[in-house]
Amino acid sequence: MHHMQEEEVWRLLDLEYESAFRNLAVEEAISTSVGKGTVPNTVRFWRNTNAVVIGCFQSVGLEANPEACKLHGTTIARRFTGGGAVYHDHGNLNYSIALQQNHCLVTDDISETFRTLSLAAAAGLESLGARVEYESPNTLQINGRKIAGAAGAIRKGFVFFHGSILVDTDLSVLSEVLSPASQFSTKRYVRSVRKDVSNLSIEIARKLTIQEVKYALRRGFEKAFTLKLTDGSLTEEEKLVSDTLLEEKYSQETWNFKG
Repeated sequence: MHHMQEEEVWRLLDLEYESAFRNLAVEEAISTSVGKGTVPNTVRFWRNTNAVVIGCFQSVGLEANPEACKLHGTTIARRFTGGGAVYHDHGNLNYSIALQQNHCLVTDDISETFRTLSLAAAAGLESLGARVEYESPNTLQINGRKIAGAAGAIRKGFVFFHGSILVDTDLSVLSEVLSPASQFSTKRYVRSVRKDVSNLSIEIARKLTIQEVKYALRRGFEKAFTLKLTDGSLTEEEKLVSDTLLEEKYSQETWNFKG
């Protein structure tokens, strides 16, 4: 007899800090605890004050313009996942998905897994009235313009994926802080692919609230993966781990400007 697949319950964290360093420390802390199995698979929404966030294997000098960053009070921060440089401000919404490695969404082909997660986000955004296209490996675009990028990491026990959506971001600041001073390097780094970027609000021609976009993504994930997201909070252990990570790693210049 065929039983209906039982609906999974995941944790939803609607949790943001002003500091990009702290937000990134929390990202790593969440993924670690999901990997250990002490918390359910987790989706998180977050934003921070303006920052350039670069991938783990990138060079700051090739991705950001430090002078422009200084001028605009923009933090430069490095995340633990791969991928390219992105600009954050309060008009930008980030979403994260932390999965246990044995979850059925995780396949041997990690790019396939990331594609599945990107398509769920795209489906959610389409409910706002946009035709969203996925471009491999990690871009969502509307009318040929990039509105979201994503990055991920696989570690022992977990797969972690996060995306950054331009909802109503200051694109003039973005173009200044993400124009690198230097184009050349003797070392090989992962370089960001520059694309025409735009805001979701511009492409669907209406002012969106961040709340609306969160809700659309939430529904997108629930529908695509047949699950229920229930509001949760960080565990005490996650708070401790993120405090340590913030202090020893994410707030350190040796981490952010390594290479």
